[in-house]
Amino acid sequence: MSNSLEMPLIRYLAMSGIGSRRYCDKLIQDGRVSVNGEIAGNGVRVVPDKDRILIDGAPTLLAPEMLYILLHKPRGFIVSDNDPEGRPLARSLLPDIGMRLFPVGRLDFQTEGAILFTNDGIWANKIAHPRNRIPKTYLAKVRHVPRKEDLEKWTRGVSDQGQILRASHVEIDRRTESNAWLKVTLTGGVNRQVRRMGDATGFPVVKLVRIAIGNIELGSLRSGEYRFLTPKEVRSLSDYSGTTTKPSDRPSVRTHSSRPSKGTSRRSR
Repeated sequence: MSNSLEMPLIRYLAMSGIGSRRYCDKLIQDGRVSVNGEIAGNGVRVVPDKDRILIDGAPTLLAPEMLYILLHKPRGFIVSDNDPEGRPLARSLLPDIGMRLFPVGRLDFQTEGAILFTNDGIWANKIAHPRNRIPKTYLAKVRHVPRKEDLEKWTRGVSDQGQILRASHVEIDRRTESNAWLKVTLTGGVNRQVRRMGDATGFPVVKLVRIAIGNIELGSLRSGEYRFLTPKEVRSLSDYSGTTTKPSDRPSVRTHSSRPSKGTSRRSR
């Protein structure tokens, strides 16, 4: 990608690893971004290697490369930049690469499993936006063993707090005499949806693990481990929204072979 190419300011900020497009838009709305000494507004276009672009008075630079990481978030870690309660942050389990990585979507405090981190705000926006309906698959341990008709409620729609919650697919993965593990696939973006559906149908969720985002599976990653996505995996998630990343549109993607420990690491906690 040539840095002399004119582009919208919000795109430049997202490609600088500042944050998602929504976050970058808020920076502009709050008057925190200036271009050549003037506070920037909506619709401003910039030339990266010519214009002086500052956030809160500090210069910004395009990220030298875009990184895409899959983390197996442990239960009891929060997906946030900081936490007033002092709870451990999921991002503390990632490598120190000298640039900001932010989460793609969310995963609640009590849920473990797959969460993506990147410094590519444009890609993150495409993957996280509900309109793209990228499926997310969970294993949910529930109290009691549902019958077929109970599971049909999950796909027909469950009313909770004025919302109709639906799963794209649900099946029993395994069972015991008193509990069952359900495999649940969602394409919506409703907060705590699996737990809320379990409570509303009389099958409270006692453990929840997200095992896949699109076709990116948690696989053999243990709790607290991470790995870098391959270029093929990055493109496969983009394909869900019909916006596959072209090689000329991004700096190089860092793959497993360019990181130590074959792309995985286990952080002590």
